[in-house]
Amino acid sequence: MPQVSLYLDKLLYKELESIVKKKGVSMSSFVGGMLKEYLDDTLPDEFYKAIGSLKDDPIEVPEELPFSLDCKRKSL
Repeated sequence: MPQVSLYLDKLLYKELESIVKKKGVSMSSFVGGMLKEYLDDTLPDEFYKAIGSLKDDPIEVPEELPFSLDCKRKSL
């Protein structure tokens, strides 16, 4: 899972620490939840509808074809 570093002043850190202790959650899950709420309010619904909408098999990289099959080009 990707990681993000946050730089907070001491007062903000203490406030955050107090909140997560009261809620009984980690700082990471609390801040992640806040970001998710923010993004849910800012991204269009179509964005989330598209995620996971493919019902096909996983996308596979096709076999690379040899250069000999390329079309001839006019030289400049």
